[in-house]
Amino acid sequence: MDNLIKYVLLFFFYSAGGWLLESIYCSIGEKRLINRGFLTGPLCPIYGTAALVMTILIYNPFKDRPLIIFLLGIVLCDIVEYITSYIMEKLFSARWWDYTYEFLNIGGRICLKHTLYWGIISVAFVRVLHPAVENLYAKINGDYLIYILIAVLAVFTLDLINAVRKALDIRKLQIKLNSLQKFFNELISDPKKINDLIEKGKDKALEIKYTVDDVFYELENKLAKPVKRKEKKVKDKEIDLPSRFFYNYPDFERQTRKQMQKLKDLISEIKSNIHEGEDMM
Repeated sequence: MDNLIKYVLLFFFYSAGGWLLESIYCSIGEKRLINRGFLTGPLCPIYGTAALVMTILIYNPFKDRPLIIFLLGIVLCDIVEYITSYIMEKLFSARWWDYTYEFLNIGGRICLKHTLYWGIISVAFVRVLHPAVENLYAKINGDYLIYILIAVLAVFTLDLINAVRKALDIRKLQIKLNSLQKFFNELISDPKKINDLIEKGKDKALEIKYTVDDVFYELENKLAKPVKRKEKKVKDKEIDLPSRFFYNYPDFERQTRKQMQKLKDLISEIKSNIHEGEDMM
């Protein structure tokens, strides 16, 4: 039980440390302040997970062998990052980070540059950081640990529920965007379908137009820069403006804008193929 409490608290501690490191790194890269993280609070669970993996599998057996720490850290942390990216994409229909344009990447989920970062961080973690944290942890009165754990878990659970709810809202929009893109791609690939659509008349065309406009409107609001939080109506539906996910994950924002532009280009191409005088969109 004591070990379980210890590992859970270490998970949260290193998640907070990873959040700080990631926020500083991304803020420098984007030249603006970024509050990095899937959660609202200062936590990046991927770092907490990687830290626990290194603590359990590397720290005791190999803490005096830097080269092995470096190599194992690369492999284990890349596995954690790849699996996390894959799971989040499947759950929320979105790529939260994308290394597609980085040198030697695998599916845009991991890349050589960040792999080397993981190796360096692993050595620093095992040789310097974790021993210091272990000493600090040993000095904390054990009677207080369970209360600290309960408080942290309560806040984390509420934060996680809120984050998942908001991410699922984004997922719905991403699914709509993907469906529209697929629909218009099919129209482009088969001119007969365009003629069939025209024959259905303006009502059908307006229905499609409203669907596209709604998705674009909601996404543009979600993509807006953070302002004072407020509620705004879209056809009698309340939406929360804007979404911190896009602002805190620039790759996610760029990917979504790129998808939106592709859809606009498809619509323009279809317009050019429609007979003169038939204003579909």
